[in-house]
Amino acid sequence: MPIPGVFKKVAEGQQFQRSVGTVDSPKKFRGQDFSDIRETCFNRRQLFEDETFPAHLSSIGQQLLPMDKLLSIKWKRPNEIDRDPRFLVDGASIFDIVQGEIGDCWVLAAVGGLTLHRKFLENVVPKDQDFTYKYAGIFHFRFWQFGEWVDVVVDDRLPTLNGRYLSVQPRSNNEFWPSLLEKAYAKLRGSYQNLHWGFISEALVDLTGGVQMEFILSKPPVDLRDIVIAAARSGSLMGCTTPGDLQSGNAELLNGLVQGHAYTVTDATQVDYNGRTEDLVRIWNPWGQGEWNGNWSDGSPQWEGIQPEIRNKLNVQRNDGEFWMSCKDFLKNFNRVSICNHTPSYMDFDNPQCVWKACSYFNQWVKGSTAGGSKNADDIWKNPQYVITVEETQGGKLCYNVTVALMQSLSNERRFRPAWLPIGFLFCKVTSKGVKNGSQMKYSRQQALETINSGLQRTREVTRSFMAPPGTYVIIPFTEHKEQESEFLLRIFTKTKEIAEYNNSKSEAREENNLLHPVNDTPSKYNSSRSEGRDRSSSSYSDEALSNDFGSRLETPKAVLKRYQDFNYENIFARFANKNSEMYAEQLQRLLNDVILTDQTFVADKGDFTLDACRGILILMDLNANGKLNLEEFGRLWKRLNMCKDLFRSMDVNQAGYIDGYGLRKAVKEAGLVVSDDVLSVMVMRYANSSNLMNFSDFVCCMIRLETVTRVFKNLTKDGRGVYLTGEQWMQIIMSS
Repeated sequence: MPIPGVFKKVAEGQQFQRSVGTVDSPKKFRGQDFSDIRETCFNRRQLFEDETFPAHLSSIGQQLLPMDKLLSIKWKRPNEIDRDPRFLVDGASIFDIVQGEIGDCWVLAAVGGLTLHRKFLENVVPKDQDFTYKYAGIFHFRFWQFGEWVDVVVDDRLPTLNGRYLSVQPRSNNEFWPSLLEKAYAKLRGSYQNLHWGFISEALVDLTGGVQMEFILSKPPVDLRDIVIAAARSGSLMGCTTPGDLQSGNAELLNGLVQGHAYTVTDATQVDYNGRTEDLVRIWNPWGQGEWNGNWSDGSPQWEGIQPEIRNKLNVQRNDGEFWMSCKDFLKNFNRVSICNHTPSYMDFDNPQCVWKACSYFNQWVKGSTAGGSKNADDIWKNPQYVITVEETQGGKLCYNVTVALMQSLSNERRFRPAWLPIGFLFCKVTSKGVKNGSQMKYSRQQALETINSGLQRTREVTRSFMAPPGTYVIIPFTEHKEQESEFLLRIFTKTKEIAEYNNSKSEAREENNLLHPVNDTPSKYNSSRSEGRDRSSSSYSDEALSNDFGSRLETPKAVLKRYQDFNYENIFARFANKNSEMYAEQLQRLLNDVILTDQTFVADKGDFTLDACRGILILMDLNANGKLNLEEFGRLWKRLNMCKDLFRSMDVNQAGYIDGYGLRKAVKEAGLVVSDDVLSVMVMRYANSSNLMNFSDFVCCMIRLETVTRVFKNLTKDGRGVYLTGEQWMQIIMSS
């Protein structure tokens, strides 16, 4: 008998959470396993030849160079280029990189930034490879793609033209990590040709898995200086570009800068200059040479106006492509700057003590269902909706506290040389009228109090940060036209309270995970969510912290149930029990339908309690395992029935007789229970109807079962983390469920 779908999903979900798609255990690109291939080739004493990215023109691209040059390309392994090839020589440095003939400065500028921050570099460049231990002509690198890390395997045959590297070349003749990394990225993107011109913003995200913000320097935000300083302080990657496009080429200007070129921002500082403060930016050219020759360049007289010890530290004069310039000249000569980090910490100049929580949602725009275009205001509200609750920051100071990043799918025909769809999103503050302490499937345009439209952008990803006052907000991704379809990844970063508060309150940190909830009612394999912690080392979000706290939150607290004490249950029990003061499923069914569902204080006439449902409730309340309830056991059930009525009444504010997944989430939280998004999805799938709506009888069954199974977990667990069951115990639990 095949494994049931729910259990299969649980098993696959455990495996995914442990290994697949993380930076430690990324997905294998094209199914290639580095360790297996290397072991096989090494044992056979042969060098790996990658058939998925062969030493052929198809890997170069037919349009990259004139045909005579393409036919002259020779593929060589490192030991054919240098007698003593090394993967790394004295570690990876930004000065290892020298751009070749391919116009991939946007990639190399991002890679240059990578070398400045080991926390990012080690994610991309695994340490388990060199030209000595088990060398078999194979290397691998990791990249972030549409929410997941992938491991890309390449052989070490590199394209050369007339004896020179076709693409990036290392400054040291025997160091090969830059060329191999570039080859792996070319394979990921489809060909070397697809690296010829691109967007540094994309490369920064692919190399970090972070969130990036791009700023137009012709109209810089008033706080750009603070943002850049915060970015440098938080260890963010930064890149910038000069004006120009593919048609204008890379002409070198009189001031030493290159037109239409990407650079790396390597530092920012302030110096005392002639009695005033001067803001300086340090920049690196991926060419490995060619520098700005204006004010604050290597040999400019401005350096004589600052203290000698500062001058000697900053003004390193060498032709390595790195130079200083004033912030004023930077804004005048560059048109864009991109900043990237794991979280938008570069927006923390107002409160550097805060932390960010990130949630990711995968979904899709489906024509005729969830693909409302931007041309009609009502159409937009047909798209999937995502709700966040913004709380007041400490001291009530308004600051950047929400960042939204919307990325369209990479797994379609628009992936490379992209004819990206124009996409955007609404960021709307909505009224609490009609939804306070309740739920509904969709917000309407009439409920929007304030709306910010990101505008349509024909890019892979649209990102914006907001200073959002406390309240409830809806985020609605959209395309330009309602017939356009695509998968999308929505990442929402919300600022939490100060670190000190989080470290002292694990339960509060866990509750914050429930502030974000999708209210899309479209059943879809893409309608899933993943919550991510602020940082791997953040104890507030660690698995250990959650599991240690989990045991104390497993069942409905007694303080909650105490509010629903009602001694009238004895008379009601006497009316429906048999002469032996026992109640079987049949008597329980009559009681629930005749007493509970006729309560006039709430609407619950959308579905009777079935006999099967009552059997399920009875077995969960039956402490003696004899198939019937006594007065004491019924008293425990009566408390829970009263609690369910109160919760259902408060969630179903529209008196519709139903609640949705959002209402269920809030009810679970009000009951003092904690569940993940995945468990909540299973609960909705099991107890709701085809429209993801749940009536009262199903709600009662769901809540009682949730409390019971969590209590079973608490009783059976031996170490606070896992449950150890014999086959007999497993069978008993499953057959009683």
